Amino acid sequence: MASKRSSLVTTRSPFPWVSLSLLFVSFGTFSWFLNTATVNWLVWALVIVLSLGEALLLTTLTDDLKLLLDSWLKSDLGYFTSIIIGALLVAVALVWIRVFGYVLVLLASEMLARLDLQHFGCNRFQSLVVLTGVSLLGLLLGQVISHVI
Repeated sequence: MASKRSSLVTTRSPFPWVSLSLLFVSFGTFSWFLNTATVNWLVWALVIVLSLGEALLLTTLTDDLKLLLDSWLKSDLGYFTSIIIGALLVAVALVWIRVFGYVLVLLASEMLARLDLQHFGCNRFQSLVVLTGVSLLGLLLGQVISHVI
């Protein structure tokens, strides 16, 4: 009876420290890269909007985005526009390959952290707060470290 009972006990998965640390470090190194490139305040504002947009996209806007893409891709104009925008993004990515690499790492680390938070049991709002907080703290730490060094 004891073995049957112990198999029914569910254990909660551990808090995703590794994926959140990876997210923190990736935003920190991106911030450090931007600071060494001596960018202006407009780029920093864009990076903050990017970090908030990623978190929103991965947590709260997924269902609405699916509906929007479904309705957009039902027409020929939608497909044509998507192909043109995709080609433009590929050209920009090839020209700015170093920045694109950083953005790709940011997206991948944020997706991993979102999946780990979902596996941990966080709801969408909690995941949004954690992802945004860790991302902004990483940006801040990278900025501080680059000024100190």
